[in-house]
Amino acid sequence: MKPPQKNYYPKALLVLIAFILPIDFALCQNDAEAIEPSALMKHEARWLVQALEQAHFSKVSIEKLDPKDFLASFVKKLDKQKLYFTKQDIDRFNKDYSPTLITFFKQGNLFPGFEIYNEYKKRSVKRLDWAISWVSGSGVKLDTNETYNTDREHANWCSSDEELDKQWKKLVSFELLNETLSQLDSNASESLDTPELQKIIEESAERISSRYKRWKKNILDFEAIDIQELYLTTLTQMFDPHTTFMNIKEKEKFDQQMNNEFVGIGAVLRDEDGFCTIKELLPGGPAEGSRELEPEDIILKVAQAEGDFVDVVDMKLAKIVELIKGPKDTLVRLEIKPVKDPSNTKVVRIVRDKIKLTANLASASLHEMPCEEGNRLIGRIELPSFYGSSGNGPKATDDVEELINELKKQGAEGIILDLRRNGGGYLSEAVNLAGLFISRGPVVQVKSTDGKIRKKFDFNPKIGWDGPLIVLVSRYSASASEIVAGALQNHKRAIIVGDETTHGKGTVQSLIPMNLPVHLAGTSKKRSAAKITIQKYYLPSGGSTQIEGVKSDITMDTINMHLPIGESDLDNALAWDQIPAVNFRRPKEEFVYDKDNLDKLRELSQTRQEKLSEFLYLKENIDWFRKKRETKTMSLNLPERIAQKKNDEKVSEELQKTFKSFAEKAFPLRKTSLQVVKDQARRSLEARGEEVTDDESPKGKMEKPNELDIRLHESVRIMADWLELLEGKEISLKDLTLPAKD
Repeated sequence: MKPPQKNYYPKALLVLIAFILPIDFALCQNDAEAIEPSALMKHEARWLVQALEQAHFSKVSIEKLDPKDFLASFVKKLDKQKLYFTKQDIDRFNKDYSPTLITFFKQGNLFPGFEIYNEYKKRSVKRLDWAISWVSGSGVKLDTNETYNTDREHANWCSSDEELDKQWKKLVSFELLNETLSQLDSNASESLDTPELQKIIEESAERISSRYKRWKKNILDFEAIDIQELYLTTLTQMFDPHTTFMNIKEKEKFDQQMNNEFVGIGAVLRDEDGFCTIKELLPGGPAEGSRELEPEDIILKVAQAEGDFVDVVDMKLAKIVELIKGPKDTLVRLEIKPVKDPSNTKVVRIVRDKIKLTANLASASLHEMPCEEGNRLIGRIELPSFYGSSGNGPKATDDVEELINELKKQGAEGIILDLRRNGGGYLSEAVNLAGLFISRGPVVQVKSTDGKIRKKFDFNPKIGWDGPLIVLVSRYSASASEIVAGALQNHKRAIIVGDETTHGKGTVQSLIPMNLPVHLAGTSKKRSAAKITIQKYYLPSGGSTQIEGVKSDITMDTINMHLPIGESDLDNALAWDQIPAVNFRRPKEEFVYDKDNLDKLRELSQTRQEKLSEFLYLKENIDWFRKKRETKTMSLNLPERIAQKKNDEKVSEELQKTFKSFAEKAFPLRKTSLQVVKDQARRSLEARGEEVTDDESPKGKMEKPNELDIRLHESVRIMADWLELLEGKEISLKDLTLPAKD
């Protein structure tokens, strides 16, 4: 049940801070040559410092930057597990660069960052070359009594290279041992003398060696633009964790994510052993429409409409993507090795088009909960982000309103707005979306760096849904999600259900494009940018969501509250504060929840959580997960680890078996999609020559899901309880058959 952990490091660095890389590369034989910044980067750095000082909410001054803290943060991003640098190196960096660091930033001089990175690059390549040789030889022993600390982030820096040598030997042994364990079944012998185990160890050593070779190539492929982003984002995040520098590539990715669309061929690509492999064709995209590409096809060469083919084997994936992407209605040619005929190749011609990322749009489902006096129909709308577009692209508010109307047609009596995986988005969409549930009134207050407070109201009397409303949240619900949840809670319009608190991000960022000097402006229309915290927002009550988040009215225990995923866990997060509340009158006709009903609903849910089997399982699973996560010291003795693995697998299998048994408890549901998703699915079927049918009739068949979503399931129960109470029915705390049976 381990949830996905949010990563706060720049994307270009993700592959450097992991021990085991998920991306496959072939060995690169290039020397670890030094990388230097460009003239444009000097201008961008100088511009960024000025933008921070002029626009940041905290009125930052570069003079207040602590050089030693900055250098420690930058080195941490490179060497988080303290495997390359020693204490002497850190002292030398501070001595050499601290005195002039602030002056360098004012000048746009990135010399310290590039020098430190080049030193890191040289040492990492040397270490990996050694590791490749050592794991391939007979030096690794898997029957020692040694242990390895898997979390060296909080350890002291090694005092010498000799001490680092010992850590690397333990690291290689640890990874070889883990790879070997992953290949063993539950009946594996704990003896190292069996031929079968020795063969597995040899094969594991080959895989580890290949992994280190790919790791090395990835480091060698790191470009100046990646170092620049890493170094300048370290600077921005010294002032708050959400202020970042975006180079041109990251700016384009950001725009695509926020607008849920991009121009391309509509294929998901992955690097597998140096080959660019198609992993997925996006529904309705040009690649699927060509009917000449299949998942697992390999792209060997890329050419533009009239240009020569470029060999992309062993090329960095990001560069291949740049070759394939291009303006709308332009032609790209691909030389393919088809998965169905790998002995031959063929050329595929595709016209680029705008691709809508419908997988990230809002969706809905109608849940049928059995009650003694007839079934209850509860709607659920899942919104993954507060996306928007300046043009005719998708907008979160419009999509949610469309789904509300569809759920109304299907007879929904209550609606659950599911924001558990929603990390935020456009502030304007948050205000507009809250307006779907209130007739009018304040949604959020925004305080700018000049101290002025602006109140953002919903003035539109139109209400999309005027009935009972639950907002389902988690520790991952952040920013715009917290605005909506907090505003609806302040208005007593919705009951908040989920983790104890949301993420706690109460700041607003603005994307500021970089202005180029005249002599550089003509080289490209594309610009780098800075995403800078310029405001803090507050709920109508005056309280900030910063750090504290929005507290749930009805809570359910999850592992999320035990993970370092909240705003309070981030370095340099801005502090909590509050401002005066907004005085407003709620329209008399507006539906609000009653405090007595809320207390009753809380009691009913708490009683179920104490008695029902799925919550007992949940507690056991959380306790098990916490115990495993808190174990930082691992044995390097293979027989011991085999025994431990058998025990872990036994516990895990029992937990999984118990969880699967809950599937029969799940309420029947019928999924509902947006019209744009239905249209795309129809085009996809037509492109493949398959029959097109409408399987989303309002009277379509309800189906059981494959597994039980425990928190959503309980939210449906809470809504059903609420509907019963609104109808004046009595619900006994001792009687769990109304509205839910266990």
